[in-house]
Amino acid sequence: MRKIFIIIFLSNFFIQCGFQPIYSEISKTVDSNYETVLISENSIATKEAFNSIFKNSMKQSNFELKINIIEQNQPIVTNSDGTVAKYRIDISTSFILYDKINKKEIFSDYSRGFAQYETQTNNYDTEQKKYEAIRIATTNSLQLIPIKIQNFQSRQVE
Repeated sequence: MRKIFIIIFLSNFFIQCGFQPIYSEISKTVDSNYETVLISENSIATKEAFNSIFKNSMKQSNFELKINIIEQNQPIVTNSDGTVAKYRIDISTSFILYDKINKKEIFSDYSRGFAQYETQTNNYDTEQKKYEAIRIATTNSLQLIPIKIQNFQSRQVE
């Protein structure tokens, strides 16, 4: 009887201790009530990041979000022999939210994302690092757009 009481007490203690995992899987998709359109020609990495972020956007909506993405690859560390050791990816995203019914612009703004990558010993590895950096910078930039739109909409309601 005493062992059962101890087991119940310990299991109850561990269940109610308030443990929360530090790392968890967070969905990076955006639920939106607008149709998203990428109006710029970009690299495959940027298009993939765009499609993964806005895959839940509505196709039949009264609002349209037009997004223009500009990619820049800037050298930040140069070796003494003139070769570049480290690059910085700068993603500048400008967006306009349109009301399709009234045919007018509701809100426009921009966001930016950054990432860095180092050159590797072979070109394949360098391109892989560049691809990852572009996806990270694009994701960082695009995730700010719904936050800015929600902030704008909440200010309009007040």
